[in-house]
Amino acid sequence: MSTATLIVIIVVIVIVVLLLAFYFISRRRRAQRSEEQRERTREEFGSEYERTAEERGSEEEAERELRERRGRVERQVEPLSEESRGRYEEQWQEVERVFVDNPERSIEMADRTVSDIMNERNFVSEAGQSDEETERRLGVMHPDVADDYREARRIRADVVARSAGRSTGVSEEESTEDLRQAIRKYRAVYERLVRE
Repeated sequence: MSTATLIVIIVVIVIVVLLLAFYFISRRRRAQRSEEQRERTREEFGSEYERTAEERGSEEEAERELRERRGRVERQVEPLSEESRGRYEEQWQEVERVFVDNPERSIEMADRTVSDIMNERNFVSEAGQSDEETERRLGVMHPDVADDYREARRIRADVVARSAGRSTGVSEEESTEDLRQAIRKYRAVYERLVRE
């Protein structure tokens, strides 16, 4: 074998090795960027990301869906006027006053106030929109309070069930603490929705 042929073979081998190294390095960088993007999305959307990924069975699909949903919701959601903010502040103060004497009624008032705000701000896009869709719309815009909203509504449903005479095996003390927790959660949602 001549020296020239040996040099050509070595050069070809070096080029192939360099191309393979470049290929694997670029794949690794892409995977790292993708994972970093997923981590940012997890932080941005919180538990809404996990919920959507579980529903879709894919983190990539969850990320795409959440970003698309946020884009749609952002185009529809409106800020509150100063007049509306003042009106809701008065309503919320009434919610807290009523809690002392009638916590169950206060929970209903809190739910109604938060629902009215979401309607006015266009989180509810159509009359027949499901509660789950409303929660998803809230979740992409305000993931920091979406779980509070879900939990407050769950507690409210339990209160309604107890009021209807369906026994839940919950003591009066536990019931009052649940109501307190619900009001705190509704307040977190209320404050987030009227703030912007």
